[in-house]
Amino acid sequence: MTSKEILRIITAEGEGQKIEFKAKLSGLANEMVAFANASGGSIYLGIGDDGQIVGVGDSNRLRSQIQDIANNCDPRISIRIVSHGQVIEVVVPEGSDKPYRSNDGFFLRTGPNAQQLTRDEIFRFAIKSNKIRFDEQFESTTETEDPIDQNKIKNFLIKRGLPEKTKANDLLINLGLAQKQQNRLLLTRAALLFFGRDPQAHFPEAFVTCALYGDETRAKVLDRLDVKGTLEDQFEKAVSFIRRNLRIGYRIENAGPREEKPEVPETVFREALLNALTHRDYFADTTHIYVHMYPGRIEISNPGGLPHGLSFDEFGLRAVARNRLIADMFYRLGYVERLGSGIHRMCEAMAAEHLPVPQFYPTPNSFRVDILSSFIAAGLTPEEVNICQWLSSKGKSSIKDFVAGLHISKASVHRRITPLLKQGWIETKGAGPSTRYQISNAPRLRRP
Repeated sequence: MTSKEILRIITAEGEGQKIEFKAKLSGLANEMVAFANASGGSIYLGIGDDGQIVGVGDSNRLRSQIQDIANNCDPRISIRIVSHGQVIEVVVPEGSDKPYRSNDGFFLRTGPNAQQLTRDEIFRFAIKSNKIRFDEQFESTTETEDPIDQNKIKNFLIKRGLPEKTKANDLLINLGLAQKQQNRLLLTRAALLFFGRDPQAHFPEAFVTCALYGDETRAKVLDRLDVKGTLEDQFEKAVSFIRRNLRIGYRIENAGPREEKPEVPETVFREALLNALTHRDYFADTTHIYVHMYPGRIEISNPGGLPHGLSFDEFGLRAVARNRLIADMFYRLGYVERLGSGIHRMCEAMAAEHLPVPQFYPTPNSFRVDILSSFIAAGLTPEEVNICQWLSSKGKSSIKDFVAGLHISKASVHRRITPLLKQGWIETKGAGPSTRYQISNAPRLRRP
């Protein structure tokens, strides 16, 4: 496509989220930072706001001026310059070190305009980009106030096998939970969340609500508990709530003693609860973590979607901590690993019990995981449930295996497995006559 054809299309379409027209260099820095703070875009120098080409010419001097403007943004913006004859396209990618600012302030591309951010908008933007982390901020306390629970300190020392004579201040400083400045100990919010006498006095919404319902309508509440205290207290008490309200089955193997078997493995809801406590957005001070227990399903939700720097495609493959100190403390307490393998451990544990893998629902402002106790609870049809249960118990199966084992026609097998393949419940291995079907152990991520 020639430059003339490109410009004809661009001018016909007009300005938008990804396109900006500028007749001259004035205000170019503001447009650059607006695109870098959003999802990137192109600035066409030499086109007026009305879409008419006025031209700027292409010269080394002009290119140098454009590059200088990009370099003087804070932080520096990487750009690409493309010549279209009398029009210069300045390609601005989405920034990896947001927020960016020009000498005039912070700007964000919104539709066809570069909007200057207010103080509160800049603050929220910095939080979203993990420039400001809740747990690493220092919390104001008076010099006479002692908000730390010494028994919590003592229990931690015992659990970690550290000398019990270790002073609380020294421990908190060594853990990165406090700093000493001008003979005064400054406590991080993480210190209060793990060792505070009353964490909710400082953070009223930092707690977990657990509820058991008689059905999906939530009309009949059978049990309810607001779990407060330190994050470790919240974890242990919420786990106990789930454990006591799970339905229990029994298993007898090789004529041995009867073994109790909860409807979902404990390792799964423990991991889900740890993730909620570790990765929730603690800046969201109007809501908290919820554990909803329905017949056949546990739903755990927390404020805050996927943390900045973690894409949908990377979910379950690597870990990005929204709250680094909180994640570190749960690791030190022996509750969680650093390897970022928790999601896959949940899926493997469910698959080992012939249960559907958890379903994850991230949105921009929240994150929810559903733990299902059966394929029926997943909302599958009876025919689809039969397919999934067969694969869970038999492993890899061919079309012939389905026909022989389920006593249905080949056409019926294809009709039943097609939606299961599309929805990600099952997957294929091999090709052609060697094709085998199996239950998928991959995390089921539901995009908003």
